[in-house]
Amino acid sequence: MRLDQLRLFLRAVEEGSISAAARKSHLAQPAFSAHIRALEESLGARLFERSTKGVTLTPAGERLHDGARSLLRHVEQVRAETVSEGRDIAGEVRLVLAASMAPLLAGQLYWGVREAHPGIKLVIRDLLRVESETLVTSRQVDFGLLPNVATWVGAASEPVIAQELYLVGRELPPGVGPDVPFSQLAKFPLVVGGRRNQLRIDLENTAAREGYRINVAIEQDSLSVFRSIVMAGPVYTVVPYSAFSVEIEAGLLQAARIVEPRIERSLSFVWHEFSALSVPARATMDLLRSQIERLIQRGALRGHLL
Repeated sequence: MRLDQLRLFLRAVEEGSISAAARKSHLAQPAFSAHIRALEESLGARLFERSTKGVTLTPAGERLHDGARSLLRHVEQVRAETVSEGRDIAGEVRLVLAASMAPLLAGQLYWGVREAHPGIKLVIRDLLRVESETLVTSRQVDFGLLPNVATWVGAASEPVIAQELYLVGRELPPGVGPDVPFSQLAKFPLVVGGRRNQLRIDLENTAAREGYRINVAIEQDSLSVFRSIVMAGPVYTVVPYSAFSVEIEAGLLQAARIVEPRIERSLSFVWHEFSALSVPARATMDLLRSQIERLIQRGALRGHLL
């Protein structure tokens, strides 16, 4: 298996056609096809299903697709670091932010990196934890700032921040002040994630320990959908304050901290256990940590450092 074969394989996936991929690669189609066959033979697996409409990936091809992309990204990082000694930090950095933190952090991080390290090309994604784990462990991103990563297999991590959880709705009932006891959550119809959602798991485990239940009214797996549903109707959700801080401080939503017991969610930097962070990725991580510290000190981000 050679790097040039992997590049041609990814080109065929991108184009969905061997003939189109050959043209893009400036190769005759028989020569391009020979490279793909050689790759399949070296792996002992068929990578494409071929038809008159083009090519689609087999299960083996799907697995190779994720691995090939991360491998070639790593090769490019090594190349860039080798030739950049003594120069400004440069290269592509891909990261994923917890969906609850992205609204507050993504823009500041983007412009902070652009000012401090203009040679870094930053690609930011915001996803829920279940989707993000795959991106990290398959090396599709350099690192993430994500919750509840201690149990991930094949991941290294550094704790960063702990955040308390809040009950959030369009309008809280009279008598609900800045705090709401956990025992009262059963009175509130909630929109929460599906059963694999870690925040929901934490809520249900806490409820079981305390002898209560939570009132799950709606299941969704997108924070932006949570926001839209809560802002449009008589339901609530439970999130860190940062998830909806813009809407809360604009008066569009109201929030009460959950107490008795208080529930905290920790977020950590996480990356693939056997992949050393590149120089640009480490520089980006250090800058993000500094920004989080400053936001907490200014009171713009609720939480405490770990």
